Amino acid sequence: MMDVSSFFLISSGTKTQKLSLCGYLEAIIGKYFLAQSGNPDAYWYAIYYDASIDGYDECVEVTDKNLMGYVYCDDRVAFVLNSFLERFINDTFDYNICYVGVDSLDEECLECRKYSDYSEHILPALWIEDDFLNNEKIPFDYEKFELIDEGVKYLNPKHFSVRNFVEYCRL
Repeated sequence: MMDVSSFFLISSGTKTQKLSLCGYLEAIIGKYFLAQSGNPDAYWYAIYYDASIDGYDECVEVTDKNLMGYVYCDDRVAFVLNSFLERFINDTFDYNICYVGVDSLDEECLECRKYSDYSEHILPALWIEDDFLNNEKIPFDYEKFELIDEGVKYLNPKHFSVRNFVEYCRL
């Protein structure tokens, strides 16, 4: 498990660049599309990449097969599939990004050990350790279950996926 707590202690990487990461990847490098870039309400931009694009008159299709990761809105951290990580690092070497390689965007490979400090660095989150739902050895927590049953959106600080994290931040 990788702990996301420390990633957001890193300062923003956009201060020294003349061209936004989105502009650089889409206009200069090509073959990229950053969904939600420029949206002031978006915390994460989905990074799509298609090596088969030939020329500037084609667009990267927004599909799961082209989704290679997510970059935080101020470019401080990017979660990138390991199969694309080297390419993304090479294409963005001038940007001060903390690269986090993952094997899957859906695998629960992240945790947040210092979740009580988390809101200071990104946004407030509701953290509920819900492991009692699937493990009979953990005492059942009726208060937490009531929140879960009401449909309250939350993250389990002990394990969550990149996609869960990004989707939660979009709420």
